[in-house]
Amino acid sequence: MSSSFTTSTSTLTQQIAAHWCDSDLNGLPEELTQLVRQRVLDTIAAGIAGVDAPETVAVRRGVSAMHGNTCPSDGNAVAWGTQTHLPVAQAALVNGTASHALELDDFDGCGHTGAVVVPAVTAVAQASGASGASGATVLTAIAAGYDLAGRMLNAAGGYRAHNGLGWHSTATCGTFGAALAAARTLKLDAERTTHALGIAGTYMGGVWAFMKDGAMTKRMHPGKAAETGVAAAYLAQAGMTGPAHILESDWGGFFKTYCGTQAQPERVLEQLGEFNAIALTGIKPYACCRASHGAIDAMLQLQRVHALRAEEIARIEVHCPAHTAKLVGGYRVQSVLDAQMSMPYSLAVTALTGRADLPQFAPPQIDNPQIQRLMQAIALVPDLPAEHVHGPIVQVQCIDGRTLQAQVQFAKGHPTNPITDSELRTKAHSLITPRLGEARFEAIEQAVADLHNVSDFRTFAALLRPAQ
Repeated sequence: MSSSFTTSTSTLTQQIAAHWCDSDLNGLPEELTQLVRQRVLDTIAAGIAGVDAPETVAVRRGVSAMHGNTCPSDGNAVAWGTQTHLPVAQAALVNGTASHALELDDFDGCGHTGAVVVPAVTAVAQASGASGASGATVLTAIAAGYDLAGRMLNAAGGYRAHNGLGWHSTATCGTFGAALAAARTLKLDAERTTHALGIAGTYMGGVWAFMKDGAMTKRMHPGKAAETGVAAAYLAQAGMTGPAHILESDWGGFFKTYCGTQAQPERVLEQLGEFNAIALTGIKPYACCRASHGAIDAMLQLQRVHALRAEEIARIEVHCPAHTAKLVGGYRVQSVLDAQMSMPYSLAVTALTGRADLPQFAPPQIDNPQIQRLMQAIALVPDLPAEHVHGPIVQVQCIDGRTLQAQVQFAKGHPTNPITDSELRTKAHSLITPRLGEARFEAIEQAVADLHNVSDFRTFAALLRPAQ
């Protein structure tokens, strides 16, 4: 940690900035670097697949209306999966929105860390101000962003506490991760990095009101957090100052203002440099809210073990914490987002098809009478304690009188039950190839594997456009 900037009275952001400004790829364990590579591939794949989602199209059109339809490639960044270049912060906004648009991006950390941090870093790394950032710089910056975003939510009291107040942690905690990652990509010193974090913290947000009517804003939250973090880093580079006490200030600090009584600000520094919060994130196997994945795995297990068929099901009870029932307990399905945020729909379509991939949700199969019957047979029972973390209990009453039960403690994708490299490759291939083709997919896959050797990230970014 830089002794020239930190003292015994240094603020939280000063200590974080000093640590990461003294870190480089050579100091990161190979297993950590591999986690970063996996999440880069996963996020880019999700973002390329999400290019034509309505939310992405709306954001891209809005950005074009404000900044023009075309920008030169020099000094700007590519909108993934297109030939369009945008100003750096707006490219982060568009790509972050696209990465989250299909509910296929990674989970935990700050909620959806990859869709915030990866678009922020890849945009800045292409800009002239970054002087063609190296792949090693990109990997280090992404590791920094993941770490801080996850630490922020942990110190905020955890997912249920912070999101329970109405804040969307991907947007709030993620903004700090994006700011640190962008500052690290720009190679700002510790003082300017502290300012970037302070600036980011003064105008971040994102709330759960979209749950009332299925508004598009949920998909935009990671992109907006990425845009805010990038803008904060550039403002700090230009001389703008931000409050060094942005986290711990009694009046207006993040923890006092956004986190209620459960915040533990000191935890943001816990094991700093010894443990990276990216290790707590996971890659999604299913195209819906992570809160439904445990129930999906339990249903798939019942199908494997008991050869359970949809027509045999009379009733399904899912025993879960109240927060889970609140988050994914809705039965109204009028859009892709509604379907992905509904456990009754997710479980019904899994029971019927044996899958929970993107085609099961986009478009939702809500007109299917079998889906309708199964949804009506599903009840979420919020009788597990709030601290329960080991997956819901799924009980199925069959028409023939049998009662079947399954519980998967750690759903597929959890760090203790991760998807394999082969499974990740299959997922990425299915998302990238329809848009860019087989050759481009193979080039991107190889470029991610060799990212630590890339001298100028702009050569990597060129692969994210369709071949001409």
